Amino acid sequence: MEPYVLLTPGPTPLPPSVYAKLAAPILHHRTTEFSRLFDQLLSDLKYVYRTENTVLMMTASGTGSMESAVANLLSAGDKTIVCTVGAFGDRFVKIHRAYGLAPTVLAEEWGRAADPERLKDALRSNPGTRAVYFQHVETSTGVVNDVKTLAQVVRDHSDDALIVVDAISGLAGEELETDAWGLDVVLTGSQKGLMNGPGLSFAALSERAWAAVEAAKLPRFLRLIKEEGIENVWKRTAALGAFTRQAAAQTLGLKLFAERPADILTAAWLPEGVDGTKLLSAMRAEDRVAVADGQGKLKGKMIRIAHMGRISRSDVETGIAALGRRLSAGAVR
Repeated sequence: MEPYVLLTPGPTPLPPSVYAKLAAPILHHRTTEFSRLFDQLLSDLKYVYRTENTVLMMTASGTGSMESAVANLLSAGDKTIVCTVGAFGDRFVKIHRAYGLAPTVLAEEWGRAADPERLKDALRSNPGTRAVYFQHVETSTGVVNDVKTLAQVVRDHSDDALIVVDAISGLAGEELETDAWGLDVVLTGSQKGLMNGPGLSFAALSERAWAAVEAAKLPRFLRLIKEEGIENVWKRTAALGAFTRQAAAQTLGLKLFAERPADILTAAWLPEGVDGTKLLSAMRAEDRVAVADGQGKLKGKMIRIAHMGRISRSDVETGIAALGRRLSAGAVR
């Protein structure tokens, strides 16, 4: 087979040592060994970031980390400046606008770097700017911004503005000094200069950034719940819980487990002799219905039917019917 040559700015080729680690047996995430490895990884990232600040790991794409640096730092009405020199700078602008913000956009012709003089003028014209956003490397055009100079301009003209840098592609390839240059938030991704698989992103946060996180009041999620109204969600969930408990007890003939049952989940004993683990495995494979097994000493002895979030009555009815068919047929013993 011809070798596959990967020359994209993410994902990038993985070193053989990384492939070897990925092929090793998985570690359980609650073991001491995993905890040591996790702590070591974050410590090593500080070296790459050139920082003593906290480094956070997120199970998100680079774009997810960009959104986090808007949603978790800002409040409605905050003034921000976005220096954009390509598609990913434009993405910062779109994220701001999606959250109802109106950033001052300093757009350069694609192929040109962010202009420190334009940034200086924008800061003078927008006193009270909360944060300034720009790319380290704009991979849509191949431009590297002069992050050190841009950061110095912000520091010279604003005591309070946060400096947020998208270094998703540039970190570990281009020079970047988080602490020495006074950067407040620096973002990166696992699948580029860090030479790993996609799926993780990271953020280094200064003490100033942490203070902003505590004060931020942008809506961060929960739009659907707010549209329905939390009281209506409670009522809908309670009604579905009551329906599920009645179906489990009367239709399936199961004894409820909880003395004070929750509305989000119904736990019920399985008939003696029924192997719940095998029963639920067969349901997943053949009926395409997933119901949770018991945990710990209750594994294989009980079922847990969830009825929260967007789970509907018809979903629960499908699950009850599948359980009923298997129990009436003798289930798995």
